Amino acid sequence: MRFIKSQKVSQQSVESALDQIIDPVSGKSLPSSGRIESLMVSKEGQVILTLLGQSGKQDADERLRYEVEQTLQSIKKIGNVSVILTAHSERPTPPASPDTQKRVSKGDGLAAESSKSKPSAPQTGTQMLNPPGIKNMIAIASAKGGVGKSTLAINLAVALAKQGLKVGVLDADVYGPSLPTMTGTVDADPEQTEGGKLKPIEAYGLKLMSIGYVSDVDAPMVWRGPVVMSALTQMIKDVDWGELDILILDTPPGTGDIQLTLAQRVQLSGAVIVSTPQEVALADVRRGVAMFRKTNVPVLGIVENMAWFEDPVSGNRSYLFGEGGARKLSDALEVPFLGEVPLAQAVREGGDNGQPVASSGSSLAEVYSELADRVLSELSVTQMPAAPEIVFE
Repeated sequence: MRFIKSQKVSQQSVESALDQIIDPVSGKSLPSSGRIESLMVSKEGQVILTLLGQSGKQDADERLRYEVEQTLQSIKKIGNVSVILTAHSERPTPPASPDTQKRVSKGDGLAAESSKSKPSAPQTGTQMLNPPGIKNMIAIASAKGGVGKSTLAINLAVALAKQGLKVGVLDADVYGPSLPTMTGTVDADPEQTEGGKLKPIEAYGLKLMSIGYVSDVDAPMVWRGPVVMSALTQMIKDVDWGELDILILDTPPGTGDIQLTLAQRVQLSGAVIVSTPQEVALADVRRGVAMFRKTNVPVLGIVENMAWFEDPVSGNRSYLFGEGGARKLSDALEVPFLGEVPLAQAVREGGDNGQPVASSGSSLAEVYSELADRVLSELSVTQMPAAPEIVFE
């Protein structure tokens, strides 16, 4: 069990309360049973506890969840309590009989692992996560890590805010949150509203939320998929975002559970895909574009990051990762090309120092301003699609 950031509520008081609860399956105290996957406590006393469910014991699990919730709420100074019950089976799901198995052709396996077990009921419009005050939600994605996606996400957000738009950024990369560092808000602690929601951190004209604000900076996020999605769900619907023109979702790299769930449960206005020029990155971009198309999310365009390095003395450009690869791929895939961003020391320094380069008056800030113009242009001609239902049978 990990205990993260305890301030107003002591670790001892929470652990003592949990120690009085007996797990009905093992007969041990709850902390000793191995049922607690994670425990987070915010500065304001909000508690988020993830409890491992037992296969075939839904009623008992629900009673235990309720008991834990009531016990924690009785502790002095405790604020809002959220007990998340995951649904992991102790044994693998038996294979389907030959007459009920469905063959999946190459290219059709959107999430092959998910097809091994019968899913829960498909999501419907009543289960969408979009907060009512947010007009547009844009995913910044990269099918490959290390291409500068998070750096581009925060600088694009700053550029949009400088145009007078109300902009928020959600750091959806639970395993590697970088938003606090890039905005100089590492020591910030979200406060709670009277209704129990978290207030986003504000910096550079943006409203910000990240798991990094409520977790230990050195604590690894060794969470299973359902736990990650529960945390993301809370960061979307349990945050007081207010009125926003655009909420930028900085997604983790890849095309896995997080991206699929966001595509299914969030009414995305579109996705911006970030790549570098080399073929290794471009091969993954093809998969990323295919995933968003399969999930009915408009691809607003591709950005070529680290497009070149310009010698500060001679002004000569060096194309360290190749030249024009993302532009050529966007033409081949019939996806808008949004622009090129150079590999520059000032961009890296801005991210490390918590001062996004887009907030400056430099020529690099103008690059992001032009990128923001193109994103807005694509957004204006994109119609919001109906949320897809991704079901494997």
